[in-house]
Amino acid sequence: MKTFLNSSPKGTYDIVEQESEIFLKIRNIFFEYARKFNFSYIETPIFEYAEIFEKTSQISDIVTKELYKFLDKSNRQLALRPEGTAPIMRAIWQHKLHQVEKKFFYFGPMFRYERPQKGRFRQFNQAGFEITNYKPESFFLQILEVILLVTKILENLKIQNYQLKINYLSNSQTRQEYCKALTQYFEKYIDKLEPISKSRLENNPLRILDDKVESSKDFVKSAPKISDFWSVEDKKNFNSIISIFEKFKINYVIDYSLVRGLDYYDEFVFEFIDNGKILGSKLTFAGGGCYNNLPQKFGMSNFKSIGVAFGIERLIEIFKSNCSTKLTNLDFYLIGFSQDEILKNFELAILLREQNFRVDLNKSPLSIKDGFQKAKKSGAKFAFFFEKDEKPGQISIKNLQTSINKVISLLNIDFKFLRTIIDGETHV
Repeated sequence: MKTFLNSSPKGTYDIVEQESEIFLKIRNIFFEYARKFNFSYIETPIFEYAEIFEKTSQISDIVTKELYKFLDKSNRQLALRPEGTAPIMRAIWQHKLHQVEKKFFYFGPMFRYERPQKGRFRQFNQAGFEITNYKPESFFLQILEVILLVTKILENLKIQNYQLKINYLSNSQTRQEYCKALTQYFEKYIDKLEPISKSRLENNPLRILDDKVESSKDFVKSAPKISDFWSVEDKKNFNSIISIFEKFKINYVIDYSLVRGLDYYDEFVFEFIDNGKILGSKLTFAGGGCYNNLPQKFGMSNFKSIGVAFGIERLIEIFKSNCSTKLTNLDFYLIGFSQDEILKNFELAILLREQNFRVDLNKSPLSIKDGFQKAKKSGAKFAFFFEKDEKPGQISIKNLQTSINKVISLLNIDFKFLRTIIDGETHV
């Protein structure tokens, strides 16, 4: 009989050990840049009324095929959130935050019932930034700020091998005309379309363009482009976006097949693609765009907004491939070879922790060999220990990478010196 006691559900995973160190590092970087760019943290429930998603993105695969829906004990139709933007729109309306421009940041788990593979999970983490209700005249600068925010986060994570793809989807009327032309075009090749594309032909032909299988076919590459349907104003807007990117030296690639997975996007859309194929193929690890129609579903008209979301698990994979050294969360390990030394170490640990150093220590006496082995296994950068011939009020500190020792005073601890050796500014 199969038991589920010893494994996590399909499509989920545990964040442990080194993975947790990377996860926390990435999360901290997101919170740091949210603060630097003046985004306010928002946290919505992990489940909402299913209607929130079904009425805001009716024909996307995320809603029609991947939504985790369930009835609660009061027979209410609920859903685990598959993305973060629609719940934020609901929260903005509910809490009357729609009167002025707002900047929100979120970080947390999302849920989609899709086939698990590298970089894809049924429970996964997203970080997102939303700028809502901005003035139309600031359109180009809002786009610039979002793209600069993404590039700064990637720079901090030392992720360089990526590509920014952009497109302009115009407004709903233009897209309707474009979709009609696509449907007529693809009907000529219906025998060459995959089953899923045939089902999309009537309701969502845009998704045929960015389908992994279909996009490699010549007749799909030759399909009409959205740019063929742009108005004079659309062309002017897109050229203005290009100009501002070039002014700020932002590299980009125009991809007229880029449409995004959620169908509430309009005007400018973008994706950041992993060029290193670390995820097995050129997968998107961040993407977003403008969404002016979505707020209307919640009663907010003329509510121009733009956002971006990051797949954290995908960022973790890319970061791991670029990071040659093991991350550690420990600054000092305090070795006690006797009960008396352990008690002294507790006193030292209190002082070090008050100075925001990360510290651990053994609680039972160890031999010299076992003590240093435990210190190294802890991942600490340095170890404190008492030498046999040491003078009272002194303690030795050892660099666990170089094995170099230095004696310091316990009577007047130089915390600035300790900070410099942890930060690598001074060597021991």
